Amino acid sequence: MNITLIKRTIAAALCAAVLLLCACKSGGGEVTTGADTQDNGPGIAGIGVKTGAYDGLFDDILEIELTVGEAELSTVIDHADAGVYVEADVTAGGQTVAGAGLKARGNTSYVSDAGNERYSFKLKFNKFTKGQKLNGLDELNLNNMSYDPSYVREYLAYLLFAGKSAPLATFARLTVNGQYYGLYLAVEGIDDSFLKRAFGDNDGSLYEAKKGSAFVDGDTSTFSLENGEDGRMANITRLYDAISTGEGIEDILDVDSVLRYAAIVGIVCGQESYLGPKAENYYLYETSEGVLSMIPWDLKMTFGTDRTLRKTEYQIEAEQIKTDVNSPFFGVEAADRPLVGKLLENAEYKAKYLEYVKQYTSQLKEILGSFSDLKSAIDSAVSADPRRFYDEALYEAEFTDGENTLYGFIRQRCAFIDSQGE
Repeated sequence: MNITLIKRTIAAALCAAVLLLCACKSGGGEVTTGADTQDNGPGIAGIGVKTGAYDGLFDDILEIELTVGEAELSTVIDHADAGVYVEADVTAGGQTVAGAGLKARGNTSYVSDAGNERYSFKLKFNKFTKGQKLNGLDELNLNNMSYDPSYVREYLAYLLFAGKSAPLATFARLTVNGQYYGLYLAVEGIDDSFLKRAFGDNDGSLYEAKKGSAFVDGDTSTFSLENGEDGRMANITRLYDAISTGEGIEDILDVDSVLRYAAIVGIVCGQESYLGPKAENYYLYETSEGVLSMIPWDLKMTFGTDRTLRKTEYQIEAEQIKTDVNSPFFGVEAADRPLVGKLLENAEYKAKYLEYVKQYTSQLKEILGSFSDLKSAIDSAVSADPRRFYDEALYEAEFTDGENTLYGFIRQRCAFIDSQGE
C-alpha cells in the first residue's frame, strides 16, 4: 500500500476540479469559498485529503451526541414513516446546537421489517431557530448504511466525487442520550450551505429529481424546486428541449458535471441513480454561469448491493461487474436516459467521458490498496454497534478477496473496465 501515492492521486483530481472545495468560518457563521482546494493532510485511513470545510467537520470520523426527550425520541422512532421533526440538542465538531430539528428519513419500512430501530436521520439545524448552523452547516443526513455489511460502500462512492460539486461525507459514531446508537455515514445536506461551499453562491434555482426524472417525455412534474424562483421549471424545459434537438446543450448544461457523474456512477454500479430503472437521486443546480450542474445523491445502492436485509446472508449482484462502460445503464437503454445517452453519441463528449472512466477506475484501485486501513479505522465502532443489520462474519468477509465480497467486486470491476480499454 502506498498512502502517499493515494493522496497525490486524489489531490490531483481535486485540484483539477472546476468547482473547488472551500473552507468555512467557525461556529454558526456563513460558509465561505476559497481560491484553492484546502489540503490539510490525508483523510481517513490515508485516503483522500482533509478539506477543512465546516471547520473540518468531515475530515475525520465524527462524534455526534444527541440529547432528546424520551417522548420526542419515541415520536421519531414510532412514527418514522411520517418524518416528523422534533427538537434535539446536537453536539459535534466542537459545537453544541440547541433545539435542532431531528427526524427519521429514507425508506423506513425496510428498517421496520428488519425489526430494528436503526433508521436514517436528518438533522436540520435551522428548523426551529432561523439562521442556526453547526460550524456553518445547515443540514446533516445520518445514513444507516442498510444493505451494506461493509459499512463503506456509500462512503467510497462519495469519495470518488470528492473535489467535484458533490456532498461531503464521513463516518459518524452516533450517541443518543448518552448511549451509543451505532455507526452512521454523515452526509452534507443539499441546502444553502452546500450551494455556497460547492458553487460559491446560493442564488440559483435548485431542482431535486424524484423518481422518473428521465428527460424522455418533457414531463417536469417529477422535479421539485428546492431553491430559487423558477416555479414553472423553465430551466428544466430548456434542458429537455436542448436534449431533444441536440442544439445549444452547453448553453443550459454543465456537460462536464454529467460526464463525471456518468463515469463514477457507472463504475460503482449505482442502480438507484439517473442511470438506473427509476431515474432518480440527483439534483440540478443553476450556477452563476446560467447552466445546470448535476449533483449526485443517495449512493448507497452501489458495488453490487444485495437488495435484501438478511442478518447472516449477503449475495452480491455479480452480473453488474460486467456492465459495459460504453453504455453505463442499469436495466434501461441509452434512449431511456437521454441526458447521458445523447451526450455519449457526441465523439468529443464520449472521449472525455472515457478519460474520466479511466481516471476514476485508477483512483478506485488505489483506494483498494488501503482497504485494510479503512477497516481498521471503523472496526471498533462496528463491533460495538448495537443495531447493526449484519453479523460480524459478513462484515469481516467484505474486506477479503472473494467472489461474493466487496473487495472482490471492486477488484473484478476494475479489471473488467481495464479490459474494455485494451
